Amino acid sequence: MKFFKYIFFLIVLLFVVGSLYIATVNVNNQETINFETPINAKLFESKIKDFSTYSNWFTLYEDESIIPRLSNPNDFENSILSWQNSKFESINLQNKSKVSDSLVQQLTLKTWLSLSEIDITWKFKTSENNSSLILHLESDASFWQKAETVFTGISHLDIAKTSIENSLSSLERSLQKEISVYDIAMVGKVETSRFYLLHATSAAKLNYNKILEKSEPIFKSIEDFMKEQKFEIYKGRLILFENLYENTDNLIFSPGIGSQEKIAIPDTYEILSKSVSQGAYFKTKLTGDYINMEELIKYSNTIVANRSLKINTRLKPFLEFEISSNSTVNPSKWITNYYIPIIE
Repeated sequence: MKFFKYIFFLIVLLFVVGSLYIATVNVNNQETINFETPINAKLFESKIKDFSTYSNWFTLYEDESIIPRLSNPNDFENSILSWQNSKFESINLQNKSKVSDSLVQQLTLKTWLSLSEIDITWKFKTSENNSSLILHLESDASFWQKAETVFTGISHLDIAKTSIENSLSSLERSLQKEISVYDIAMVGKVETSRFYLLHATSAAKLNYNKILEKSEPIFKSIEDFMKEQKFEIYKGRLILFENLYENTDNLIFSPGIGSQEKIAIPDTYEILSKSVSQGAYFKTKLTGDYINMEELIKYSNTIVANRSLKINTRLKPFLEFEISSNSTVNPSKWITNYYIPIIE
């Protein structure tokens, strides 16, 4: 009997000592991820807050054994994505709040031994050259979470951090593939009615990226003016090429906003107005990123030359940004029309 008493005492002692050791184990309860990317952060944000996209890019620990279940998809703060895998009996990801450039989610992980709740705060920042996603993960480790960490050598928070980093890389590849899709199509001959262009005139080398870069602040300034004065926008954003057909490396161009009516502009504003006459144009359309703008111009010129169409030098060619970066951050959805004046 004494032998069994000693065994029992030893088991109790091991349990007490083990419990004391586990209680004193220091498990990290906060992690930060800083993910740098050349892709607009708003594109990441649109995917991350939309649980219906997660099956395409998000993986936690290992490949999921079942298809994720989405609950309350139309109720943002109550939408929940649930699934399980070989590591976790239950995985729940819930949107909690969305404020400005921040998104708060909660990830709940359950194993046979413990349950953890990880608060995830996303910050989406876009700068001129690149974007950054800053994530703060926080979880208070319970006794059983500490015990599981001791047994397995890795915490739920560490698993979440590594999985999110890998999943963001997967999402970046997916977005890069999505936004690289573009199409250039011929529309054909069109007639345009007369309109007025509120603009400013600038100059640059024949580099369309530089032209677009210089045009952006002009667009915004004139849009603010028209909104302030309550003027109606007729044709949206346009760039009129003043000397494209002259043999010069320095291109003069006029970015502006189309108006159906002539507008009197106060002297306090550095905005000009000119009439764009009615005429016949050959129209082509680019659906996709502006990096394909030069290809659009070359394609249009080739079609006009192959069809032996005569260019009307009395009118100016222009770009029309039908759907622009001002409307959506997804470049694959931008639509840019190019008009070459022709003589019928």
